[in-house]
Amino acid sequence: MQKSNLYSKLLKSPDDAPVFISDKLEVDFIPFAYSLGLFPWTSNPVTWWCPSPRMILLPDQIHIQKSIKKALKNYKIKLDQNFCDLIKLCALRKKTWISKEFITIYTQLFEKNIAHSVEVYENDELIGGLYGLIIGKVFFGESMISLKKDASKTALIKLCEILKPYDFIIDCQVPNEHLKFMGAKEIYKKDFLKILEQKVTFESGFENFKNLL
Repeated sequence: MQKSNLYSKLLKSPDDAPVFISDKLEVDFIPFAYSLGLFPWTSNPVTWWCPSPRMILLPDQIHIQKSIKKALKNYKIKLDQNFCDLIKLCALRKKTWISKEFITIYTQLFEKNIAHSVEVYENDELIGGLYGLIIGKVFFGESMISLKKDASKTALIKLCEILKPYDFIIDCQVPNEHLKFMGAKEIYKKDFLKILEQKVTFESGFENFKNLL
């Protein structure tokens, strides 16, 4: 089935419930699913979602508060240097969908140069960051974590700074007030899928994410 037909089917899928359920995650299927607007939200079994509204962030619309300038100055950013430890940090949160299966599969996606991490360090200690997938000109955000004040905000601001010249959008998945405060906005599923259908077909514009700093 052509992708355009699949997008049409997703327009009719539930806005606030899983689109379908699978027994397990599969490395080769995940990028295809993301390119359609789907993402996994639970494991055992895996539930696949395409909610509406959807939250996206345009890199040139990031809101940088005055209070975060100290963190931007003092914290150090690295890209794709310690993906495995970062995703494990994200999995330590009390409410998380990141199971051992997620860690294994997304680490394999990292090894395939599809998943990427923005890591935040203080005195060479990993204190937070975010990770997600890059497909075309879309960064599909998966999770972010702060062990110290403003670490995840710093990661998101730096990600926007890095991607701004390449005409990316950042998929933030489900709306929340924290991301809204930082400049993300809600759009209807039909508008998100229309943008996505074009953006995932483009080349990213760079050869290697980790060398963008």
